[in-house]
Amino acid sequence: MTDTTQTNMPEIVVDHRELRSPVAKTLERLGVKLVFKTLEVGDYVVSDRIAFERKTMDDLFSSWLDEKKLFEQLYDLAQAYHRPVLIIEGGDPFFTTRRVNVQAIRGMLNAITVSLRVPILYSLTAVETAQHLLLVALKEQNKDGRSISVHGKRSHMDIDEQREYIVSAITDIGPLASRNLLSYFGSVENVMKASPEELGNVKLIGPITAEHIRKVVSGKYPQGGSNGKEKVRENVSIQQGAEEPASQLWV
Repeated sequence: MTDTTQTNMPEIVVDHRELRSPVAKTLERLGVKLVFKTLEVGDYVVSDRIAFERKTMDDLFSSWLDEKKLFEQLYDLAQAYHRPVLIIEGGDPFFTTRRVNVQAIRGMLNAITVSLRVPILYSLTAVETAQHLLLVALKEQNKDGRSISVHGKRSHMDIDEQREYIVSAITDIGPLASRNLLSYFGSVENVMKASPEELGNVKLIGPITAEHIRKVVSGKYPQGGSNGKEKVRENVSIQQGAEEPASQLWV
């Protein structure tokens, strides 16, 4: 475990869709100040020049083969930050349950590092990913005195991605839960009009999250202010963790 004793802990900007990930929870336990924002590019920003895109093994192959957005995501990352980093979490890409030709995997990794010039770090667990992020943030902010600056825009977002983006903008709704909701209800409008009971029928949506969706959609604006935002995030995250199995906390 990284020794953080007597250390001025850094700040890391985290995409709000990583709110419930074990990486964010580990960073919080280590004493890192986390600032959650909706990031168009990257998952974790540690300085004005370094941002990380985090991919679990499943996410890596899904982004590459199914959603076909991996290279676009990394291109945008490389355009936005001087030192972009892809961190692959959970094992060796060459040992996957997917039936993918080894040469194709090698070509994908070569394209990322050589063509896009995005270096790759590997970690076995979320804790190890958090340690990578912490060490880089400590060097950038404490040793080199660099500040955090979030920048970059997505180069393209198709209509379905826009729909997923709208739904996932609600606190505690990750990419997978967003797709589950849209698949179940068929449209953003139907998701927003659904009752808590109907929302609760969707995989990975527990009763606390269902109630929160209704509160966000039907509540009067403005309400809460910055303190209210922090309270909502804390309450939903804590209660959601209590009501759902640990294996489903990152959705």
